Amino acid sequence: MVRLFSTDLDGTLLGNPESSQRFIAAWQALPGDSRPLLVYNSGRLVDDIRGLVEAGMVPEPDYYIGGVGTEIVDAHSGARITEWDAELDRGWDRERAHEVLHDIEDAAPQPGRFQNPHKSSWYLRDASQTRIDEIRNLVAATGVHASIVYSSARDLDILPAAATKGSALAWLCDRLGIAHDSVVVAGDTGNDKSMFAISGVNGIVVQNAQPELLEATVGHPNLYLARQIMAD
Repeated sequence: MVRLFSTDLDGTLLGNPESSQRFIAAWQALPGDSRPLLVYNSGRLVDDIRGLVEAGMVPEPDYYIGGVGTEIVDAHSGARITEWDAELDRGWDRERAHEVLHDIEDAAPQPGRFQNPHKSSWYLRDASQTRIDEIRNLVAATGVHASIVYSSARDLDILPAAATKGSALAWLCDRLGIAHDSVVVAGDTGNDKSMFAISGVNGIVVQNAQPELLEATVGHPNLYLARQIMAD
């Protein structure tokens, strides 16, 4: 039995308005007493995701995980789960991590709406894995405990060591007492990889997924490779 569905937004539920509306209809048709919890797990910040819900672009969820795992919010109460913030603070120093990227000429900071106290986000186009590893080592040399997430051959996020979409989701599931094998995740890019890496989780890779996610999920034991794009 599926107890929780955690999905990315852009390129997964969003990107084709007609298919998004078909998802809304299908989701709302599920019986309320057996419908899984719905969790949006996005690189967008939570306030941004709320705007999508208010605009009717996606159905109302039960929980928001925003900022690549740096925010967890109960959608019904509107309350941020501050215990997760305490996990993220361990060994984290955003300013020191942020300064490392200032010295990289072809890296540009993303706009303020994509930043938060636990997220330093940059544009860095077509970086190789070797390049990302070099940046990871530079950040580590500062003594900051960080996680480096690169996706879509453009988006570079420096996050607290505890923060990824997958680690935030696993923490939330444990808090709610939900076994990982009763969870389904869905995504399309590299910043979704960590959701699929949760032990026992079931996964949906949309047909339009980036090669970085397809490569990362090869051999996944509980994976559905969709034959249609985005929300379809």
